[in-house]
Amino acid sequence: MKSSSVRPTTSACALLACLALALVAAEADDEAGRTLDAVQKRYDGVRDLRASFEQTSFSAALGTETTSRGAVTVERPGRMRWEYAAPDGRVIVLDKDSIRIWNPDEKQLQIAALSEGNVSPTALGFLLGQSVLRETFDAELISEPARAERGLRLRPRSDGGFESLELWVDPKTLQLRESVVLDLFGNRTRLRLGQMRENAGVEAREFEFPVPAGAEVIDLRARGR
Repeated sequence: MKSSSVRPTTSACALLACLALALVAAEADDEAGRTLDAVQKRYDGVRDLRASFEQTSFSAALGTETTSRGAVTVERPGRMRWEYAAPDGRVIVLDKDSIRIWNPDEKQLQIAALSEGNVSPTALGFLLGQSVLRETFDAELISEPARAERGLRLRPRSDGGFESLELWVDPKTLQLRESVVLDLFGNRTRLRLGQMRENAGVEAREFEFPVPAGAEVIDLRARGR
């Protein structure tokens, strides 16, 4: 008789435990969604921004890590300019539907459409005003107690050309501090932002990049026509 009375109690406890875990998971999903919406709302109010950056790239195939620094300028919608400091010297300019990549070492300028796979604008598309986070990603909170920032791990709902995107934001202002992109091959790119200025004004000419004298121009747009 004792054994028959124990089984329902044990089953009930197990059921309650499962329900509790489900509730915790649902609450975490809700909090992640609320945070995602708050970040989106914040950046919907940003017309332009400037920041310094430190980019650390890890190659899964080579097992190597490289770090570069520079400055980034953004104007919504759809314009972004990356200038890498010496000795790198690269310049990357996104102008709504095209991208220009200048490599001074090779004196080569590549021009491509964003849709050609040369760059994945989805990862930080919300900064450019080109995507809505809630519609593009499934979100979960990242628990790292040692970090001051609040973390979100985002996974694209459709093929975004990468596995996941982490966003680390200031817990009070929700200003973006860091992003981490993990691609489909295990390569990881960490971008740390600093000295950020928002809505300070930018000029249209900052997103122009005329062909440098003596440069080799590779126009990938022509190949797709």
